[in-house]
Amino acid sequence: MNEVKNQRLHHVAALVATILVLVTTGCGTNAKNGDDVVRQGGRDAAGLTQAEVAGMSLEDEFGLASERYVKMQGLLEEAQLQISDGSWVWIGGDVLPVMGGANAYGEAPEGANEDNSYYVRTSRNVKLKGTTGERADLDPMIQYFDEKGWESGSMKIGRNFEARADTGDGWWVMYTVRPNGQYTVDVYSEVFWTNDSSELRLAIGKRDVTPFPRESVPGEYELFPSWSDPVQP
Repeated sequence: MNEVKNQRLHHVAALVATILVLVTTGCGTNAKNGDDVVRQGGRDAAGLTQAEVAGMSLEDEFGLASERYVKMQGLLEEAQLQISDGSWVWIGGDVLPVMGGANAYGEAPEGANEDNSYYVRTSRNVKLKGTTGERADLDPMIQYFDEKGWESGSMKIGRNFEARADTGDGWWVMYTVRPNGQYTVDVYSEVFWTNDSSELRLAIGKRDVTPFPRESVPGEYELFPSWSDPVQP
């Protein structure tokens, strides 16, 4: 459990290291595919501008958050299956979005902050028998990244090794291996505009009454609530 917590502490350092690794491995960033133009236009990970989102109702935003949640779970499932189709341990819940701005992965649109943007993330942990966190254990995931055509890199963070890929459409997939055999898959989105991140989180949280499971196999996840669900006090 401490190893999992330590992985969280490396978030910022890992993000910086990713930039260096992508350069040294010859991988470009999204800027080479016109991402600079997109970001200058103030578009978020879904290609929407802040003005476009300003015209949406809270129910509209709720629906978009639901779609993004399902997209995230699909990315997670594919990545997990490269490693194991067995049971994986949850590291917190997935349903609630996280306030965005500088906290998120990738390059946020100019003006994005915790109040007007958010991102989504999920993590699963698996204990693989006989593994000791060798760099070579990243190979199945790196091969998967290559097959998908994603820009990726690998790095050493403390005693752990990590492979990280930019999907090119607003998502990041990460795989971390540790000496104790605890291996983790993470999926993060880049930021999405919102009219009010706190209001969106409340709208979701007050309808989400199902506790997340302790473990699940790839493809199993907590259902996103419906707008029509009862609102809890």
